[in-house]
Amino acid sequence: MIKKLTFAFISILFVLAFSCTSSSNLQSKKNQNNQNKEIQQNEIQNIEKQNGECANVELTKTEIQKDKVQENELQLKKNQKVEVQKTETETVDSSKNTQKNQNIPTNDEIELLFAGDIMAHSHNYHISSFDKIWRDVKHLIDGNDFAFANIESPVDTTKPVSNYPNFNMPQNYVQAAVDAGFNVFSLCNNHSNDQYLEGIKETLKTVDRICEQASKKENPSALYFSGLKNSKESEFSYNLIEKNGWKILFLPVTELLNRPDFSDYINFIKTDDASRKKFLDYVKKLRESNPCTVFILSIHTSEPEYTRNVTKRQEKFYKDLINNGVDIIWANHAHIIKNRKIIVDTNGNSDKLIMYANGNTVSGQRRNPDLTSKNPDGERDNTGDGLFYKVTLKKENNGSVKIKKCEPILITTYINTASEFVLKPLNQDFVNYLYSVPRTNWAKYIERRIIINQEATKDLIEWQ
Repeated sequence: MIKKLTFAFISILFVLAFSCTSSSNLQSKKNQNNQNKEIQQNEIQNIEKQNGECANVELTKTEIQKDKVQENELQLKKNQKVEVQKTETETVDSSKNTQKNQNIPTNDEIELLFAGDIMAHSHNYHISSFDKIWRDVKHLIDGNDFAFANIESPVDTTKPVSNYPNFNMPQNYVQAAVDAGFNVFSLCNNHSNDQYLEGIKETLKTVDRICEQASKKENPSALYFSGLKNSKESEFSYNLIEKNGWKILFLPVTELLNRPDFSDYINFIKTDDASRKKFLDYVKKLRESNPCTVFILSIHTSEPEYTRNVTKRQEKFYKDLINNGVDIIWANHAHIIKNRKIIVDTNGNSDKLIMYANGNTVSGQRRNPDLTSKNPDGERDNTGDGLFYKVTLKKENNGSVKIKKCEPILITTYINTASEFVLKPLNQDFVNYLYSVPRTNWAKYIERRIIINQEATKDLIEWQ
């Protein structure tokens, strides 16, 4: 009898213990589910904040009753977390067809932006911050794979800033252009030796500092400067630029110097027939020794300023350069916008491009715009406008490179009510803004300048 009572008592205790354990396990599993639910909700909230959209995710409410089920759910949760991290960008692209990110080129495409001359006259320094110059056009520069500009001045920080005819700009003036999105620069032009040999050497030191600072940022960026030489014995300086399977050979040269001093320290080529033939041979060998996807040549031309004409001799030289391996010719010096020529190859070879001049990106040459003229097409008025030329290149299966798209974007140097020289898009939106301020004379002037530029320059297509 005692044995039976003892056995019954022990059985009751075992049942109670099992019941308590099961209850505890269920409560623990419920707590774990609640934690999982909270983690998933937090992840969803983070995705919503990053992507700016609602994430339609439905939490699973399954009661876990066995350890095996619990382990499976925990593993599933880990997998989901990895998948969420992996697909955050894809979610943005697939759910917002109008987002800018959707236009980011694939590895088969690359987007290049070509500006003109970045200059600094005394009026350009009368501004509260150099970043303000670029504020309203930064969105046009930033986001391209590479954005090219010509620094038309020494950048010697050991000397004071100076104006025409012997330019010298401060480091933070160039830095503002970098911060706006430019990352490839030519340093050779007719003003490269305005501050003599010391100015050339100090310019090289300055751009080295700018590159070093860029490499130390939280999101490091690569910058490219060339056109000046460390010694007179050195070969021409150039850049090999690589990104996403693209290799760009960039060589800047100038045909013109305001003074003959220290030309051996600059990528300088003379314009006589013998010198040009020698340079053509150099270009051909340079490409052969540096296999690349695209060869871009920046050339500061020895031709008349302030005119849209292109001399026949210069045109022939450009064709010879293309025949010797150059894909894109980016010319400047005229301080005025000229035509562009797109050479479309129909035989399966790469297309070619010539930009005859993109004008001034920024300068102080248009200090007194002819606001009341019915046709403000004077020499100085033309120097106040510039061109951003956006080019999309695409690799073909046969290895050739085709020009998928070219987009000319007009900009203008505007003098605001604080007498600051800042850049604005040269378009109807800016005109509407000026009428609303109101600055009626400026609005009418910009309207006329839009028409002048649209009628005077265009994209020329040549089929081969």
